[in-house]
Amino acid sequence: MNRLSVAALSSLLLLQACQPATEQTAALENQLPQPVAVPADAAQTLIEQYLLTSKTPYQPLQDWQQYSAAPAGFSAVSVQHVARHGSRFLSSRGDDDLMLQLLQLAGNEQALTPLGQELTQLIERLHQAHQPDKYGEISGSGVQEHQQMATRLLERQPQLFANAIEQQQRIAILHSGRERADQSGDAFVNGLTKLKPALSSLIDDARADEATLYFYKAEGSEAFERYRKSDPRLQAVMQQLESQPKLQQAATAMLERFLTPAFIARLVEGEFELTLADDDDAIRNVLDAANVLYSLYSIASNLTAEGDFDFSRLLLAEHVLPLAELDDADSFYGRGPAFAGDDITYNLAGRLVADMLTKAEQPNGYVATFRFTHAQVLMPLAAYLGIAGASEPLPESVVYSYQNSPWRSGKVAPMAANVQWEVYRNAENLTLIRMLHHEQETRFKADCQSYADTQYFYTTTELKRCLLH
Repeated sequence: MNRLSVAALSSLLLLQACQPATEQTAALENQLPQPVAVPADAAQTLIEQYLLTSKTPYQPLQDWQQYSAAPAGFSAVSVQHVARHGSRFLSSRGDDDLMLQLLQLAGNEQALTPLGQELTQLIERLHQAHQPDKYGEISGSGVQEHQQMATRLLERQPQLFANAIEQQQRIAILHSGRERADQSGDAFVNGLTKLKPALSSLIDDARADEATLYFYKAEGSEAFERYRKSDPRLQAVMQQLESQPKLQQAATAMLERFLTPAFIARLVEGEFELTLADDDDAIRNVLDAANVLYSLYSIASNLTAEGDFDFSRLLLAEHVLPLAELDDADSFYGRGPAFAGDDITYNLAGRLVADMLTKAEQPNGYVATFRFTHAQVLMPLAAYLGIAGASEPLPESVVYSYQNSPWRSGKVAPMAANVQWEVYRNAENLTLIRMLHHEQETRFKADCQSYADTQYFYTTTELKRCLLH
């Protein structure tokens, strides 16, 4: 790989991701085999994308003016929407404190390189941006992501919301119960009401719904918790991934830019143990340190409204890549499609899908339900729905890598990731749903048959048959 800066490479590929998918790309995704065998040139493109993994800032994937027209006789009647919270600060105090501990220790021992001194100053500014207590909150970019998403919805469905105002239809706002999800809902509502103030009186007070929007911690999630903590397949594959020599090599090469060889040698020997009160995170070795630094690099992409936290001179893409791949593997096996023949990682998303279908068929005076949650819901939801590139598992004999799977958390569940269902109805009361994934027309799983001669419209009857089990 060329020695491109992380920021430059990520920016280039995010711009590519913003462009509408071509029919050729969509066809290629739909034809990927199980397990996925990606051609060498396509594999390199996939490898270089989404180095920010699940911290990738949001971009819509298609211009709504390019959407397919609804079948003749059908009009939009409601929207079912579920979105991840927007771009955010660090979720909790930890990685910034740990890295500053390490850099200050090295500084005290004259073990910082000139780039290490630069890195220290950058992370001190990043740490200061979180004060007095911004941890866990959405950032300015996160606010903009949801406000702009709401604006685009109103632009593409003006008649739907004009009818809602005329008929005094309600709008429900649900969230996971966590602050950043609630804040994202507020930002989305602000986007709606700024463009259409008359909607304000129709919007219910936001309320938490953990059963559908935090299902991985709600009642009934015990089997999933056992899988996460003690499944032998998961433990074996993650141990194999974490012991790859390329990880240690990349971590060492990354740190060599900032720390002297003698200091790194002491870190390799386990001489240091940097910890935090009331937190399990720690730096005990080179890989720990590199992962903490990678975490700070990735979150900095979410904080462009708060300051200039530019890692482009400091981190090289070839050093970041193996850490991104490990992070994606952890998400793939922990929240994604995981092992072929087993749906333990995503079956709880059926609760959310059932709720969306019920509300689509029985709106009960509501024009929309807007839901705000986390990557831990958007990843299993995409797998459950069979979205191409987000739902292909691997057999136990194949260990996840960027060469054998198209799954990327930055594609499946970036910041403000979303699944939107536009609900249409005709005079015969037949109800159709069109799904959007990151605002791109998207097909349901292959077992679901689309309506008549359409590609993206499905009857609710068909979706209940193929999705609910």
